[in-house]
Amino acid sequence: MGYRNLSPQAMVNISGPWLDPEQDRKAFTSLPLLAPLLPAVEEAHDRIRTTQRLGSSLQQQSKALMEKALALDATHDRKLRGAYNYLGALAEMTDDPAFAAALLDLRDRLAPAGLKAIARSYGDQAGDAKLLRSRLDDASEKLLKKLKTPEGPLAQVVDAWVAAALELEKVEAQREQLALSAPSNTDGATPREVLNARNAWIRVVRAVETNLALEKAATAEITERLLGRLRRESARADRRGRKGGAEAAADPAPAGNAVTPGEAGDDDSPFDDA
Repeated sequence: MGYRNLSPQAMVNISGPWLDPEQDRKAFTSLPLLAPLLPAVEEAHDRIRTTQRLGSSLQQQSKALMEKALALDATHDRKLRGAYNYLGALAEMTDDPAFAAALLDLRDRLAPAGLKAIARSYGDQAGDAKLLRSRLDDASEKLLKKLKTPEGPLAQVVDAWVAAALELEKVEAQREQLALSAPSNTDGATPREVLNARNAWIRVVRAVETNLALEKAATAEITERLLGRLRRESARADRRGRKGGAEAAADPAPAGNAVTPGEAGDDDSPFDDA
């Protein structure tokens, strides 16, 4: 479940009850692995609230760039996933072992990381796109140009995902420049401060999920009480994102050791990498 599509309003509606003595604060602090996270939750919650006074002009620019980035990422992921699965399907269907081997070789040259490539950062996707042609030899180049899809040559599909990744890199550079160069204004926070606040909130929420999964005293009822709103809001936000033409990148499921409040803090990454 991803959180990048959550609005600031949804974020404060999720973390607010954890802090409210009249709602879920007592249940939250009664759990040994959650109680130490309360200060981090309070800080992240307050940062979301206080960074929403972003000037309307900067907000619109930031929003437009975000929407463009999400649309490009969706195109990249869809084309890469389609080409990868198409080559695998052809290899399964052919009765020619040599041809099957050539198809799988081409698939693995195009996407050495497999479908994990679609979950990489935008920068990594752009870097991989720049290296793609260097991984092809003469045989794989010829096969790529020979294969057809209902949308045209497979080479065009690959070109489309490469172009999307490279354009995405440019959009991310524009977003970064906006975040770094925008001065503080009378309306309040800069775009970078807004994005950093989102990152911090997401990290804290992941820590809550992780520790709650490890909490032996957490019953199913308590888990639903504390995480139910988060799950519902995230699902709604992801549906809205898909309707807008953007596919939300998958977040890793909470796992591993319990997270301390320090580990849940902000790493000052200027963009939402969740």
